[in-house]
Amino acid sequence: MRDKRNKSLRKMVCAGIAILAIAGFAKANLVDSNSVVLDGIEYYIQTNKSVYDLGEDVQMLYRITNLTDEEVLIGCSRSGEFNLWVQKDGQTIWALEHWFIWFSPGVELLAGELQEISHNWDMKDDDGVLVEAGIYNVVGVMYNEPWNYYNNRGYTITEVGVSITIIPEPGSLTLLGMGFVSLLIYKKRKNLHI
Repeated sequence: MRDKRNKSLRKMVCAGIAILAIAGFAKANLVDSNSVVLDGIEYYIQTNKSVYDLGEDVQMLYRITNLTDEEVLIGCSRSGEFNLWVQKDGQTIWALEHWFIWFSPGVELLAGELQEISHNWDMKDDDGVLVEAGIYNVVGVMYNEPWNYYNNRGYTITEVGVSITIIPEPGSLTLLGMGFVSLLIYKKRKNLHI
């Protein structure tokens, strides 16, 4: 009888380890991405995964691609602006502004050409304070037709974003593993007293 319990216990331990390993692999390798196509231009945002431990770097990639067969000009006025934002509850808590072409009519893309920026966000807000656990939106922003001081033209903003989840330390897999081991120890002690 004791051998059957030990075999059962070993099988449960092996199954638990396999589940933790698979869950850890899936968490570490799930790329999170989204794209929007407007007027033949694809606006694309990507993070290296969708779930992060608090304090981990978030790898971001934002790209625009000309899907047409002709050269296009995105924006006018002074420059073509690319931005990366991190938002929580509709409020921007961190922003990276990037200008591709200073003092030009905008971003020029040949047929099939793309331009992109990438950045690692350290999970700190614009004041340098580590954010809290929760759900955040990583947003790529392109200002089409930036505001022109000379003719007071407005601009449109194209945004594309993905949601990421930041979990507190220790990570949920660690807590799950500790709970599983505690359950096994409890079950083993209970079986020894029978």
